[in-house]
Amino acid sequence: MHRSNANTGGSKPKTGGQQRGRNLSGSHHRPHSSQFTLATNDSLQDLVGAVGGVNTYLTSQNTGHVAHRARAQSENRSGGTRLAVHQTSSGNPYRTHSGHDSNLHSGQSNQARRGTSQTQHRGRSQHASHSGVRGQDGSFFQARGQKTPHQHSNSSGNWQHHNRPGRSGNQNSMVYNYQLITPNQPKQLSYGHRTSSMQNLHYPSNDLKVVEGDCSLKPPETHTVNKSKTYFEKRIDSRTIKYLASLEPAELVLKLAAPGSGLKKFLNESNSDFQVVQCFLEVINTAIRCASSRQNLIYILSQLQKSTFLNQTIPYHYLNYSTFHMQESKPFSLVEHTAVLLTELVSVFPFSSFLEVTLVKTFMQNAVDELKRSGKMCPQDIQQKLDCLTALLMHLEEKKKNGTLRSDNSIYYVGSRDNIDEDFRNTTIYPRHEDFDLTQNPILRPNIIHTSYPNTKTYLDTHFRLLREDFIRPLREGISKLLSLQDKEIVRAKFDNIRIYFDTQIIAPVFTKNGIIHTVKFNTNNLKQVRWESSKRLLFGSLVCLSQDNFKNMLFATVADRNIPDLQKGQVSLTFTEESRQKLGQHVVADTFLMVEATAYFEAYRHVLEGLKELVDSDVPFKNYIVDCNTVMSPPKYLSQNISSYRLDMLMQKNQDANPSPFLYLNEYFGVKQQFNVLNHRTWPTKEQLNLDRSQFQALQMALTSELSIVQGPPGTGKTYIGLKIVYALLSNSEVWKEGHSPILIVCFTNHALDQFLEGILSFMECNIVRVGSRSNSEKMQNCSLSKIRSKKSRGSLPGHMRALHAEITEEKKKVQGQLLEKASKLRVATTGILQENILEKFMNPDHYISLMFAKSLEISPTDFQTDSIIVEWLCISPSHAASSQDLINLEDEIGSDESGVTHSKFEDLEEGDFEDVIKIDEEAELAEAERMIDEDDDVKQQIKMAERTATKTKTEILAFILDENDEQANKPEEEGWQMQKDVKKKMKKRIKYELEKTSHIDEEKSNMISDLWAIPPPIRWELYRLWRAKYLTSIRDDIFTLESTYQILVNRSSELRSQEDQLLLQEADIIGMTTTGAAKNRKLLQNIQPKIVVVEEAAEVLEAHIITTLSSGCQHLILIGDHQQLRPSTTDYDLARNFNLEVSMFERLIKMKVPYVRLDYQHRMRAEIARLLTPHIYNKLENHESVLKFENIKGVCSNLFFLTHDHPEEHIKEGKSHQNVHEAAFAKCLCLYFLQQGYPPSQITILTTYSGQLYCIQKMMPRSKFEGVRVCVVDKYQGEENEIIILSLVRSNVSGNVGFLQIPNRVCVALSRAKKGLFCIGNMQLLSTVPLWKNINDTLTENGQIGRELKLQCVNHPNTINYVSVSEDFDRTPEGGCMAACEHRLDCGHMCIRQCHPYDPEHKTFKCTKPCVKVICENGHRCKKRCVDPCGNCLEPVEKKISTCGHIQTMPCSASPDKFICKESCTKTLQCGHQCARTCGEICTQNCTEKVDIALECGHLNKISCHKKIEVMMADVKVVCQVPCGEELSCGHLCPGTCSSCVEQGSHMTCTKPCGVVLLCSHGCEQSCSSECFCIRSCESKCSHMKKCPSKCSDPCKPCRKLCGWNCKHKKCTKLCLEPCDRDPCDETCQKALKCGHPCIGLCGEPCPKKCRTCNADEMEEWFFDKEYKPEAKFVQLLDCPHIFEETRLSEWMNQPEENYVIKLKTCPKCSVPIRQNVRYGNMVKQTLLDLEAVKERIAGKWLNCLEVFLWDNEAELKHFAEVEKSMQKLKDDVITLRILMLVCEKLKFWKNLGKIKNTLEPFSHVINSWGNVHKLAAIVESATNTLDILKTHDELFILALRAEYIILQQKGLLVHAENIKALVTKLETKTLKLVEVQTELKKIPFHLELISSIENSKHVIDTEMLRQGNWHKCPAGHIYNTNENSGINCPQCSDDESDDEESDN
Repeated sequence: MHRSNANTGGSKPKTGGQQRGRNLSGSHHRPHSSQFTLATNDSLQDLVGAVGGVNTYLTSQNTGHVAHRARAQSENRSGGTRLAVHQTSSGNPYRTHSGHDSNLHSGQSNQARRGTSQTQHRGRSQHASHSGVRGQDGSFFQARGQKTPHQHSNSSGNWQHHNRPGRSGNQNSMVYNYQLITPNQPKQLSYGHRTSSMQNLHYPSNDLKVVEGDCSLKPPETHTVNKSKTYFEKRIDSRTIKYLASLEPAELVLKLAAPGSGLKKFLNESNSDFQVVQCFLEVINTAIRCASSRQNLIYILSQLQKSTFLNQTIPYHYLNYSTFHMQESKPFSLVEHTAVLLTELVSVFPFSSFLEVTLVKTFMQNAVDELKRSGKMCPQDIQQKLDCLTALLMHLEEKKKNGTLRSDNSIYYVGSRDNIDEDFRNTTIYPRHEDFDLTQNPILRPNIIHTSYPNTKTYLDTHFRLLREDFIRPLREGISKLLSLQDKEIVRAKFDNIRIYFDTQIIAPVFTKNGIIHTVKFNTNNLKQVRWESSKRLLFGSLVCLSQDNFKNMLFATVADRNIPDLQKGQVSLTFTEESRQKLGQHVVADTFLMVEATAYFEAYRHVLEGLKELVDSDVPFKNYIVDCNTVMSPPKYLSQNISSYRLDMLMQKNQDANPSPFLYLNEYFGVKQQFNVLNHRTWPTKEQLNLDRSQFQALQMALTSELSIVQGPPGTGKTYIGLKIVYALLSNSEVWKEGHSPILIVCFTNHALDQFLEGILSFMECNIVRVGSRSNSEKMQNCSLSKIRSKKSRGSLPGHMRALHAEITEEKKKVQGQLLEKASKLRVATTGILQENILEKFMNPDHYISLMFAKSLEISPTDFQTDSIIVEWLCISPSHAASSQDLINLEDEIGSDESGVTHSKFEDLEEGDFEDVIKIDEEAELAEAERMIDEDDDVKQQIKMAERTATKTKTEILAFILDENDEQANKPEEEGWQMQKDVKKKMKKRIKYELEKTSHIDEEKSNMISDLWAIPPPIRWELYRLWRAKYLTSIRDDIFTLESTYQILVNRSSELRSQEDQLLLQEADIIGMTTTGAAKNRKLLQNIQPKIVVVEEAAEVLEAHIITTLSSGCQHLILIGDHQQLRPSTTDYDLARNFNLEVSMFERLIKMKVPYVRLDYQHRMRAEIARLLTPHIYNKLENHESVLKFENIKGVCSNLFFLTHDHPEEHIKEGKSHQNVHEAAFAKCLCLYFLQQGYPPSQITILTTYSGQLYCIQKMMPRSKFEGVRVCVVDKYQGEENEIIILSLVRSNVSGNVGFLQIPNRVCVALSRAKKGLFCIGNMQLLSTVPLWKNINDTLTENGQIGRELKLQCVNHPNTINYVSVSEDFDRTPEGGCMAACEHRLDCGHMCIRQCHPYDPEHKTFKCTKPCVKVICENGHRCKKRCVDPCGNCLEPVEKKISTCGHIQTMPCSASPDKFICKESCTKTLQCGHQCARTCGEICTQNCTEKVDIALECGHLNKISCHKKIEVMMADVKVVCQVPCGEELSCGHLCPGTCSSCVEQGSHMTCTKPCGVVLLCSHGCEQSCSSECFCIRSCESKCSHMKKCPSKCSDPCKPCRKLCGWNCKHKKCTKLCLEPCDRDPCDETCQKALKCGHPCIGLCGEPCPKKCRTCNADEMEEWFFDKEYKPEAKFVQLLDCPHIFEETRLSEWMNQPEENYVIKLKTCPKCSVPIRQNVRYGNMVKQTLLDLEAVKERIAGKWLNCLEVFLWDNEAELKHFAEVEKSMQKLKDDVITLRILMLVCEKLKFWKNLGKIKNTLEPFSHVINSWGNVHKLAAIVESATNTLDILKTHDELFILALRAEYIILQQKGLLVHAENIKALVTKLETKTLKLVEVQTELKKIPFHLELISSIENSKHVIDTEMLRQGNWHKCPAGHIYNTNENSGINCPQCSDDESDDEESDN
């Protein structure tokens, strides 16, 4: 057929190939071939793409930082073609997992999936440029696929293409239908149906519907988020698009991604309005620029990918573009927006969107060519975007041809590789194998500190590569050393750079709200010496690397949770990188890895490195200072707008006592003519007026007027004070700088410093502070934390689209999480025990399962068979195999012993309990963990606990043998004859554990050759079991893997949404507070908020890269406060820190570059002699404030500053590379105690040390009882803090001359500047003096006599007494802090102080004298009998005194007054009734006589009542209730429980409440009350040798045991199953076993041995029951249901005799009548009886069902109101019918019948009833009842409901008095004032028939429970079972009928 060319009227049409060549590889569009290099598909590489100045990338490590990083690359490349490299983390996750994408959730293995993927790829089209041509009439053929279609014309004249016949199902099935589409028919523009073999290109089936008569797919009208809520789709029109265009990218993305946004509906509608299409593309371009909601953007792109908008609407408009839009001013604008969209689509979905993008790109290119031919010039930037898109598509097409483009998970490079290597943004953050395989260190630029950087690119590149190398180099050096060693050498080798963990296994995933973590287990044999509480191993955020192949391939993860008990067991939780998590699918569950841990805190590195990648050269704030190092400062930009209102009066408010009236402006207050101008320093107030010293005044001026301010504050100069003043001034002038939402950002290095600074702000003004981060110890800051504010803030205040999106994501996430939790628990527990055979069945060869389950050759003794699972027997781990197992003999040799040879630390023997009674210290690990934990509401620990709980539950469901539970059972008392010996059990458990931990298994091919599983030896059985287990684990892991990506995507979307919520909260704040780590992690949030003012406290401790990534492009004012001469930033690699200047902070570098700064010169902290150690040795100038010259001297010592030098050697601690010095620790402890004894409170004393090893050494020596409150800390964690007295332990003392980091001036500065009044150092000055700084300090100390080998102590109480101390023992001469002299102070009590000289408590106010008190405390000369310390009080000496009122003599305390004393003699007065008063003499006589007297009642009985009550009864004629028991015999035989009055008033006897006691079928006595229906509620007591007891209820059918019988002996063996009758006879041979006493057993072979001995229990054996016990050859049978034994022959006769009238019942013990339920010898008899009982139960159930049907029919009118009736009957139909269930249903029906009667009765009065809620509520409660007791509990409520109904009826009838009486009874019943029985009695007094009450009281039973009684059921000799109640006789009715039939036949 002829095809027309639409481009030129007469030119020859191009073929598909020519068209493709022109579009994709034409000479005028194709860049130079040398610029395009195909890179490897390396998933570790970052991917970069440039699209119109805004590059788009997506990496496996960093899927969200698109816009910033892309823009950075775009602007930093000079010439050449830009790169386009893209990846998605998990393919297109938004496709519906059904239909075309069936492999995604099919559960197949990863290898199978990969194979399928390859097959699908081969079946796909290899070329996608056959995009379409115009026909002669202007119509257009849309082509999908590459195969040339067979063409023919249909009857309507439209040209269509159809698949060739016979080619479906193979590669040629990729041909698609074609439709002829005209430009005037846009709404008909649609593709035909696709073939089902099309992969990775399909619509979400849940969002589309097929419209009849139309082959196109249409979106539904509504979008359902969950079952509870439906969101109606909005309509996107031009007005909506205009609104969307006004939004910021982040908000726009969330708007479009929210359910009900209308996006899906819009995208799947045909739209002919060009303006709408163009504007919508602009909106999408805006969304693509979003960097903070990347995952939600991908979701939007997934909707676009297969939409009508992309595949029909855009092509349609390009068909007519050149004709209708030629005259527009910007004709290429649509092209630009489309190019950006297409590049983004094919970058995110390179595999699945390739065809669609290629098609649309072809249309677009044709339109561009038309415009060019018409004379329009394409702008250079737009042409560049088109070239980039063309290059990317060509590259992907080449990949398709090579077969390497298989999924959306791939990474591709396009462009010059040279450019990639040059740009640091293309370097991965995570290390690669190449990073470890270097022959020399990589080339690095040092941090330039003496001159400016040449440009911003060099600046960013330098810091990125240095920072990356800082955490990689230690890892590289450690791994290189590791690879150079042999396996045995690795265990003993010392690694300083890495920590190694052997035999690491990935156990199972845990699913938290922040993502997926994995539980990992490692070997702890070489970690026994590690004290995890203090170790820095596996801290949160640490990077670990796992490898199996010498680190050629690696998995990277970070520590997600650090739980000490888990670490001790060798278990930790990790978060794998997205790429590594994808790689986990390539590993089997049993794989083991070598895991190494980097010592650096990787998370901080990661966030900063990602931030550096995102930085754009042109957007680096303060570039002229930071990069160019300009020294001329400019004011902040915001000051150029409005400074007239700037004020400083708030800084002087404390000085206005003389003039309290407020003032607004300084010129008004000072009377100056010139108006205050903050930029004019001459208009400023003086430093005195601002209460500042000179340097502080200069610092304030610089901070407020320079856009970059640097304030250096040496120790004690008030850095924080001036920082707070600066912030106070800024906040008070917020109207000058704050436009919209722009809070001040405060950044501090530590949480403690941040809390202090923010608390300081709150102390001088109320403002809205939000602290980001959870690790705050400040109570004030707790309420300011972001998590607290977020929890208080209702989501209802959020915009609607965010609420809807949150609901949708949360619902979906919960659903997926539930599925994952169930599967992960199975994965977690599968290796902790033996899996059940039914779990493994589908993973076994079918022949193996049959062989396992139906083996008949297995010999099992009846007393040893205890397992519940055949697989446990098969694995030979049951008790029957333990004693004889030869595998246990050499177990120790096989398993091996620990030969690690690790030397143990001195703390190894220190039990954890030893740390409980010592002081609490700030553990370094704990502090580091606190600084690292940033997330405020992570639920890792809760989710781990939930996973463990679920796993515990899963154990019992899938495991046949649980090793842990077996361990617990080992401690239980052993049952006789059924337990193995303890030593054998221990070996057995060790064997099982060993086998379970092994991962090797037999080959499947070899396993298929095994036919008889019971014939193979135990080792092969274990190999085969592990093969089945491996298959099971692989299946579970594959199921999990398919769901993990979906869950992670939902988590990422949820995280982006929460970030937007946080942004809304933070924008409302005045102050945002963060640590440097928190700022790095939340940098994208800060980029969106754009704080104008940033204050960095402790800036000299922060790496420069941390600060530069914290700053946003909107920052106009940066204030750095710190001191570079104290601690420098912490780095990992020493070489990089010193030789590459990495440890030089921005603060220090700018000062070195002469950038203006202010140093605070006046220190307010330390006394002058301590300050002398810093000046001039460290600071060339540091003046003392006058306040420090007034400090008092330290008590007890002769010098306020002293350095105690010594030569005691240090000790090295291997773990942690630390040191300790026991001598210094002991001395520091004793000196601390000495100062406490001087009276100093513990809070004023701090012990500092330079090493963490010394920290724990000191802690161990300081008991809590003495030192509680004293702080012990390392120097590095104490910067910024101070105390009155500092004791400093310097630790280092060695002959090698190594002083460690004590040679660093910064750390020495911190150590010596913490004390205010007293500093006492302990160290080896001879060693330290080798360092020049310490030599100068030594000279100063020597010059002032403040150094020596002995510290001079002076007694405060005896100044002439001097003691010299050099070791801790010397403090024995100052036992109480003074001297050895006695105190001899005379106390107020007259005694002498018994202590030795003590400076504390000089006035003895706290001393408690314990000697006996000698004071005379009364006029009678009595002395106090208490201790001196106790108050004397009143005299308590007993004396006799006469009471004046009555004259009695009473013994009372001496201090007691006789007039107030109550006489205890009996009262002798007579009451009016004649009885004597019962009270004492001192009490008032009673008014009511309590003497008991008789009163005659109407019934003739005498009753005892109180005397005063008898008088009341006689006077008021009150009726007395007779309490004499009724005592009459009821029909049941019991006595009536009522009283005389109750029975008389009621007119009938009370209901019997005693237990029924009737013996039931099961031989149990009925435990129901006598008035209730008989029913057994006890548990079943039947049992066999395999289970302890039947788990069912007695009324339910017993669960049959299907194990082999196990009744075996050496003479006979049963081959039947346990539930079947035995096929062997009892063995009559004598048992050959010996009893515990050593005498022979008197039992029978193969049966339980009797517990009696013929010799030892001779007296008992002589007691005859039968007549053969005395015979010496008599053999006995032990009953298992009771302790009795009987002679075998007589017992057999007893058992074999038939029951009277052939009653069906269990045989009973001849002595105690206990039913015999378990017996080996008579087992068949017992089994037959139990089978008969089950048959009876079935007969009864059938009869009850008939009764139930009759009841339903008879009471349909009452039951019709309740849907619960139908539910219960349906449930009865679905469930197994048992007597218990039938009984419960009958009780429910009876209850509902009464409820229905109430409702029917009240129907005529419905006009006065508000609702029937109570009726239906009560019906629902009963429906949920699980037993009859639950229904009984609701009887009172039913009765109350009936009473209320009767009240309404009587009220409507006008019987108001009786109605009110009933209402009163209801109230009393509800308040429990009256019991139900009493209310029923009162109701009988009402002279009307209460129908509802009567109906409830006289409810008939639904079923006949008499059938359950024993004696009603019989079994005749012919085997017929019959009920005598149904037949008026005891003869079998069936046998009688047979006889009658026989007689008739005879007749």
